[in-house]
Amino acid sequence: MQEVRIGLIGTGFMGKAHATAYKNVPAVFGTELGVPVLTMLADIDEATIERNANSFGIPRWTTDWHDLINDPEVDVVDITTPNHLHAEMAIAAAQAGKHVYCEKPLALSAPEAKTIVDAVEAAGVISMVGFNYLKNPIQGFAKEIIESGEIGEITLVRGQFDQDIL
Repeated sequence: MQEVRIGLIGTGFMGKAHATAYKNVPAVFGTELGVPVLTMLADIDEATIERNANSFGIPRWTTDWHDLINDPEVDVVDITTPNHLHAEMAIAAAQAGKHVYCEKPLALSAPEAKTIVDAVEAAGVISMVGFNYLKNPIQGFAKEIIESGEIGEITLVRGQFDQDIL
């Protein structure tokens, strides 16, 4: 069983959701492809990060995200910070040789996203944006119905998704 050592930047709502998900990976998906291990947290608010680190049993944390990105015990940097910080952090992580998992949106503009892609390609690392429902069967089913023309021309779409993610 290979461990994938993850450093999580941002421990607010989405960061807590990611931390919870990582802890549940073995039970949901098994261990054949590896096991994510949350090794370090970063957040700008010391009280928040200390509380969340204790809550998730993560002994290593920092209030400076640069420390996490440059830590040799981190393989993947997971970015769940406010949107305007994604590009700077993703580029720095790639340049440090870390794989990058970034919550949506990847960037604030297409040119900014391109700078991230360029940094990732130059570093030879893997990156992914958190579009976590791409393989959900209901999306595929909806696509089939729409493409078949079975329901006619689509002029308006309204959706609702209720899920207890925590």
